[in-house]
Amino acid sequence: MKLSFFGRLSIAEQLDEGYRIGIRKHNEEVTKNRHILSRIIDCVKFCGAFELALRGHDETEASANPGIFRGLVNFVASLDGVLREHLENATVFKGTSKTVQNELLDSSSESIATALKDRLAVIIPLDQHKLICQAYDGASVMRGATAGVQKKMQDHLVSATLLQGDRYAQYSTAFPEDALRSTLKAYPMLNGSKLKTELSLIYSKDEFKACCGAVDLFQLFMENNVAEVFSETVTLLKILITTPMTTAEAERCFSTLKRIKTFLRNTMTQDRLNALAMLSVEKRLVTEMTDFNQKVIEKFAGLKERRAKFMFK
Repeated sequence: MKLSFFGRLSIAEQLDEGYRIGIRKHNEEVTKNRHILSRIIDCVKFCGAFELALRGHDETEASANPGIFRGLVNFVASLDGVLREHLENATVFKGTSKTVQNELLDSSSESIATALKDRLAVIIPLDQHKLICQAYDGASVMRGATAGVQKKMQDHLVSATLLQGDRYAQYSTAFPEDALRSTLKAYPMLNGSKLKTELSLIYSKDEFKACCGAVDLFQLFMENNVAEVFSETVTLLKILITTPMTTAEAERCFSTLKRIKTFLRNTMTQDRLNALAMLSVEKRLVTEMTDFNQKVIEKFAGLKERRAKFMFK
């Protein structure tokens, strides 16, 4: 036994030459399988980035119109000898079935979501213990079959507070007693008596009434070094400023969903739609991730036991 082997090889590999040869052959097969699966993932990424339908009307081997995904795989195989040999001779795992497509899409979506969370954690180091609120679009102006959505949401979300926009003008001149009670109920960490005293003083001074909105009032407190004097009001202003007023950000993805789920693709399942939308919306992120395919392969291999080998020993 060579001393240089310590820390590099397991005891079984050092003692058994046959075991070491078996490990080497296994890893060579894994390298080949990962190369083949990586090429198939590239085809899935291409279809997702350009919002193309993966499946065709007839995906049999003799079909003249097998769909974009199968056609793209065949095109890549004409340029890649390893993939071509695999498609011609594979008996255990071919990688082009509907089930494999869905599993690759799910694995891709999870990899993108994980990458987004990691990047946001670095760029915006938020403290999850300071979660103030969650904002939802109450759909107050919907009519027809969806009428009464706001009332139904309010009955279900008993802790939700609906904001009445038509009373803003009244609140700018009169002290909002009802709003204060609702605020203290929603945020019990605030000192109610101190907050009421501070707000009463603010409503009685004309210089405060000249401020247009929470941001201007907050800046006035900070510029005049009175944030400690109006500590409860400053805390309330921070809550107001950081609370999202609309949910328009998610609505920006609707145009992408409309392009993906067309009339001819209206039977698409929700999971498949979510995965394709992620590949389309986050295609720049996918391009920037040099190890994206490897992450997808690891998630794909961990979904269930497979006869094909994708994990190194």
